[in-house]
Amino acid sequence: MNRVESNGAETVQREMPNFRQDKRTDDQERNAMRAFLQRTEVRLSTMHRVAVGFISGAGLLFLLPVFLKDAILALVRVLLNYTAPIDVSAGGWPLIGVIAVYLCVIFPFILSLMIPIMAMGLLLRDIVQFYFVGHTPSFPEELFNPRFVLTGVAFSPDESEVVKNKIMIAQYGTDNINFVLPFSEEGASYYGAVIDKPKRMIVPRSRRLPRLIQRGVLENLSRKPLDKLEDDDPIRVRDAFTGPGEVISVLDSHRDRTLKQIDRFNAALGLAGFMERPLFEEVAKQEVSLVRHALRLRQMVLRYFQALIVLLWTALYSFTILPFLQDERGRFPALIVFGTGYLIWAILTPIVVRLPVNWLAEHSPKDTRQENLQRLRQSDGIRRFEQLTERLCYLAVFTSIAALILEVILRLR
Repeated sequence: MNRVESNGAETVQREMPNFRQDKRTDDQERNAMRAFLQRTEVRLSTMHRVAVGFISGAGLLFLLPVFLKDAILALVRVLLNYTAPIDVSAGGWPLIGVIAVYLCVIFPFILSLMIPIMAMGLLLRDIVQFYFVGHTPSFPEELFNPRFVLTGVAFSPDESEVVKNKIMIAQYGTDNINFVLPFSEEGASYYGAVIDKPKRMIVPRSRRLPRLIQRGVLENLSRKPLDKLEDDDPIRVRDAFTGPGEVISVLDSHRDRTLKQIDRFNAALGLAGFMERPLFEEVAKQEVSLVRHALRLRQMVLRYFQALIVLLWTALYSFTILPFLQDERGRFPALIVFGTGYLIWAILTPIVVRLPVNWLAEHSPKDTRQENLQRLRQSDGIRRFEQLTERLCYLAVFTSIAALILEVILRLR
């Protein structure tokens, strides 16, 4: 189809895309889409294996505090056994000074424990958000029901309508329903509870009762209007004539269902993110799914290394400071060691937290490295944690210096 446009003295003739009017795609295009879907399944599987590796590796983040237990208990014991260098029994300014020293030292001590814990908590949040999604494509956007990110895969209806009908009848008219739904009423009632009647947004649009009746898969035996059906009203799975002399017969034991059974089975499909899509829609979903997995996995890996580095740095500091605090000769005043040690820790921790992003920036040219580093920090998913850590560590630097000054003043009195 051509369109002629007049542009001043010049006439421009543009050729419009010639879309085929039929809905069928030739075999070559279908085979290309099928091959692409197979490749994306392999890539998604690889991404999930990488994620599983980091989840199992994240177990180290919980094992390391076990080894740090003795160091942390020793640090707490030193704080509890601290003896003030002056007599505070009379109260007044000496007592206030000792309390101020305690508070100034305790803040960086608690912060050194909270920053690794926050990093691990954010890592766990990233893992949950990697594996679960709040909205599955093709479901209503107003429906919020988090589901596992790897959704159910349905046979594309544009491959063969006849085969699709056979599949549906085999699902509703056999024991496949019992394979999905628990036999106990207590277990199966969960699937009924997630159905938002009468809209039933959780049910895939291709599995809603009017569509199934229209396709000849189910039959409404009660003859009531569909919006008036009750849970116990009978629904029959129909035999299907798929061609000359070919009939799919449903077993009598699975022929008659109730609306409750159909609803629960359809809700289970919806919870799994199951949706019948044409091949091109399935390809589109797989493409964006790969993008989502790559972005989430990138953030999760960065968060993992950030949490691991912060925890190792804090562990190294704890083991380094212990010999000075446990000196039997008492050559090193405890709070002087605490104040000096946490001052060094608070100064270096923001640098340690930024290491993963700094390592990424090393791939850029030297003349634009700083500019690229700033741009990377602005767009990076872990920037907020870096900013929070920097601000808290600056405050810890102030309290450590205040603790050192107060301790020196108290010892000189």
